[in-house]
Amino acid sequence: MATGHDDGLLNIETENMTVHTFKSSSRSAEIVRINKDAIRENHRNRRQTNVMVDTNILLTIEIAYNGSQRHKDLKDAGIIDLARLIETTSKYGVFISPAAAYQELPPGRRAPVEAAFERFCNDYLPKFREDPNSVKVPFAGESFEPELFSVLSPERQITIACSYASLLALNIIDRLDALDGFAKFTLYIDYCEEVLNLISLKELTIARYVFAPEKGMTDDVRTRKSATVNNFTKLKKGGGKGLTPAQVLQRVALNGANDLKLISAADIVNNSREQFGFGMVEHDVWIATRDEKLYEFCCACPGFVGWEAGGPLARFVDTHEDLKGTRYWKDTIDLQQQRLEARYPTVDRAREMDDIVKAAFNIEADLLGDMAIAYFSKRSWRSQE
Repeated sequence: MATGHDDGLLNIETENMTVHTFKSSSRSAEIVRINKDAIRENHRNRRQTNVMVDTNILLTIEIAYNGSQRHKDLKDAGIIDLARLIETTSKYGVFISPAAAYQELPPGRRAPVEAAFERFCNDYLPKFREDPNSVKVPFAGESFEPELFSVLSPERQITIACSYASLLALNIIDRLDALDGFAKFTLYIDYCEEVLNLISLKELTIARYVFAPEKGMTDDVRTRKSATVNNFTKLKKGGGKGLTPAQVLQRVALNGANDLKLISAADIVNNSREQFGFGMVEHDVWIATRDEKLYEFCCACPGFVGWEAGGPLARFVDTHEDLKGTRYWKDTIDLQQQRLEARYPTVDRAREMDDIVKAAFNIEADLLGDMAIAYFSKRSWRSQE
């Protein structure tokens, strides 16, 4: 699910599903979906509309071109509607960005998927052109199996190591049934602080929802918890076929890390400026996905950009301290604030990401060696110092 990545990259189906194209963050408290008016408005304001397509869309296109009912399959998948929107507004400067989605494909799938995408553009987007500053990079590798963290390039490992290690730890801790929600959250933040030496607010708040007790929840908070649990602790139906329990957790954590990378990439590029021969252009970035779990998470926890802030805030900062019947929300936000404030004066802002990559390898080794439960329940890293 990658860029949306997927639970089963080799088993994706073209069942009736829509393509969701939306802003990963905005100044609206609700999810913002793309439409012709938004694209025209961008053109008037010299903003370039960039649509980041996810891996599921590219795979669906390839499968359709290998089948006997290409147009029907693409229409049923919702991809024709997206193509029509892009084609009818192409004169306003709409670009498609598939690069991140290509990276998440098994190496052996990248060339045929790219070939199918180029055929799709020729057939349905004849006016489509690549970004003038884009660079074509050859694909290497022959494996057709979904990649593991350990075989990713060093550059990709560094990019997602924090999210991957954090989400892998989160999923292991969530299975410690003897602990209540607050104890799980405390153990999780201990690991991030003492082993990773990095507390990422995004993953921390995902953990806060995952570990949350049902008691006292409003419908809105329950929706947020459900969407977060579904996207960051589960595979889609059938996604774990043939995998061991440890391999399922690896796949779940890698999928979640790729989702966060996609969201972060869209947030970073959004509103950035790029110099062209005719002048400066500002980017307006949208995510296009068929991944229902990712879309539901972004709907339940939309990123909100404050007028005085430089990045999305509200997706990860709601305290929920007003919820009744449990101290969980107040106690976790208090602990979070205490730890972050205590770390602020001493945090290493030049933190070597290689150390976090190593920590990700270590937690994988413990998981595959059936030692992860003991490692976390006993906080074994403290005895290793």
